[in-house]
Amino acid sequence: MNLLLLPRRRGLGPVLAVLASLTLLAAAAPTASAVGGAVPATPTGLPTTIEGLSPYVPPTGCDLRARTGSVKLAKLIQATYANTYGLSRSCTSATTPSSEHFDGRAVDTFFNVRNATERAEANAVLSWLLSTDKAGNQYANARRLGVMYIIWNNKMWSSYRSGEGWRPYSTCATTPSAAYDTACHRNHIHISLSWEGANGRTSFWTKAVAPVDWGPCRPADLNWSSGNAAPNPRPCPRYATVKAPTGASALLKELVPRSGMVLRPGMAGPAVSSLQKAVGVSPVTGTFASVTTSRLKTWQTRHGVAASGIADASTWRALLAANGMHH
Repeated sequence: MNLLLLPRRRGLGPVLAVLASLTLLAAAAPTASAVGGAVPATPTGLPTTIEGLSPYVPPTGCDLRARTGSVKLAKLIQATYANTYGLSRSCTSATTPSSEHFDGRAVDTFFNVRNATERAEANAVLSWLLSTDKAGNQYANARRLGVMYIIWNNKMWSSYRSGEGWRPYSTCATTPSAAYDTACHRNHIHISLSWEGANGRTSFWTKAVAPVDWGPCRPADLNWSSGNAAPNPRPCPRYATVKAPTGASALLKELVPRSGMVLRPGMAGPAVSSLQKAVGVSPVTGTFASVTTSRLKTWQTRHGVAASGIADASTWRALLAANGMHH
């Protein structure tokens, strides 16, 4: 799955160290859940007001920064159960921004449904997230953390379709074999967060209710956004997918689906290979190293683009135009 993983089980010392680092949590140890067993600690002193259920805010970019809220949630669960977690996933093989893992808004926290202890722990986490609090707020911790949707054990819960409860995920009910455990989320809980949740601005962490952040918007002429910047208070426009024109070259057909994806030194994959072909790097390695940086800066200068050595939106527009894409 190409995820950043941490060790599955740890000794008590590292677990307590993680707990100590979560300074916003008043409790020093996990509490009991309604379904039995320990659950993550919930802060005291939370405001009487609470975030609404998160709307669906789709991913738009390839922006793999570790985000404060995503990391804190992953570590909070790890501190309770000493399990592993994964955050960002490489997006340079993708041709559409199809996962919150691509922009740092997803947490995979690992429990295996085929292990009775881990299955019970997973159920405790879900109960803790979705239970009604003492003030009568439904899905209280999920709302205060900015949870957008959850996938676990063949089923999916969404904040924006909460009235439907847990609904079937894909065709997983008909594929019970262990070979499908990852795709059907039987060996991990997937949690996708809102932008305010992923960036750690929600009341669970700050004790102040966060407004909805609609995230970065992609431009009409490119297929990917440039990634998260300042909070966005308004929904993004919906644009049709940009497609290569009839008769486009093979290279243009490679470039268009990934247009707008911010590529920088240290990245690797098919998107980098396409960039290397476009700016004349030889041999094409698929790895964004010093040779690619130097060649890209030269190409940018020749095409009237700031020589940043990063494939940003202005560079992508120039790349498309140089290969026959006109708007």
